[in-house]
Amino acid sequence: ILQFPNPLIKWEQSRQSDIGIDLTLAKSFTVTADYFVRSAEDMILAQPLPLTAGGLSNPFINAGRMENKGWEVSLNYKKKFKDVGFDITGMLSDVRNRVTSLAGNPFLDGGSVRTQEGQSFNSYFGYRSLGYFQDSNQIKAAPVQFGTPFSSTNAAVGPKPGDVRYADISGPDGKPDGKIDAYDRTFIGNAFPRYEYSINFNLSYKNFDLNIFGQGVGKRDNYLSGTGAIPFNSTDFAASLLEIHKNYWTPSNPDATFPRLLPSGSGGNNYVTSSQWIRSASYFRIKNLNVGYRLPAIIINAVKVSSARIYISASNVFTFTKTWDGFDPEINNQNGEFYPLMKTFTAGLNVNF
Repeated sequence: ILQFPNPLIKWEQSRQSDIGIDLTLAKSFTVTADYFVRSAEDMILAQPLPLTAGGLSNPFINAGRMENKGWEVSLNYKKKFKDVGFDITGMLSDVRNRVTSLAGNPFLDGGSVRTQEGQSFNSYFGYRSLGYFQDSNQIKAAPVQFGTPFSSTNAAVGPKPGDVRYADISGPDGKPDGKIDAYDRTFIGNAFPRYEYSINFNLSYKNFDLNIFGQGVGKRDNYLSGTGAIPFNSTDFAASLLEIHKNYWTPSNPDATFPRLLPSGSGGNNYVTSSQWIRSASYFRIKNLNVGYRLPAIIINAVKVSSARIYISASNVFTFTKTWDGFDPEINNQNGEFYPLMKTFTAGLNVNF
């Protein structure tokens, strides 16, 4: 891909101000708290160019500033009762992300995302969905969608029951104008998580030990699927069928996850970037689980080693989420290219000589 060069580009710069406290209570309870403001200057972003520039890829420029502001609290409890030992650490953070300057650019577009002053970086930008058309009367009363009005005589023209309804938000003069077009796009979600939290739990009993690490996020949006992962028509099922794709609109299934199946080879406006495909990506995941047993001294001395430990571990064991029904809520689906995290299980023996 040919791309315009930029000999003036330079590294981003970041600055951070932080105030915090560290407390130890009763020798076994520790509290760490921080409030911070972190700013990034001269962000490296792609500068949109008009088609008259020759069709080359947009050059990267240093364009503006971004600010992360928030707090983080970490709590640790560590105690031993005879043969039983506890070591538990919990963390919670609340961070707000906001673009404060774009160096004179009104916004920087990235297809399904837009970076604009006053908004979070790379926020989802598209049409606001009102659900599905359920019958022809709804279609006749609705704004004209993308320049194609409803046709009762031509089945291939205009929206049909089971297609996505879009909200008429604006027009050239800033007011609803009775048609759906690019003026009706708006901010529909934020992929930057507001809350992040984790817990690290360690338990020991004589020669046994257990470690559980879990982490999650709250108030984060994600795009349900990218190009090619949603069945546009009946023939696409052969290449990209997922269980959730079976839940498509029919007159007897009006609240389906996906719109109607389109005739083979047809297009349609059901899969433009819209809030129809935005889901909450809040989740909690058991990231790591490890169980071990240190061999007793009688065995260690017999085989003449310093120590030995048998263990079983697992990664990405359980994920808890209420609204996400795609591959993985942890992965950013903005460009539609991703590979889901896999569960892994391992058993082993650590020996020190």
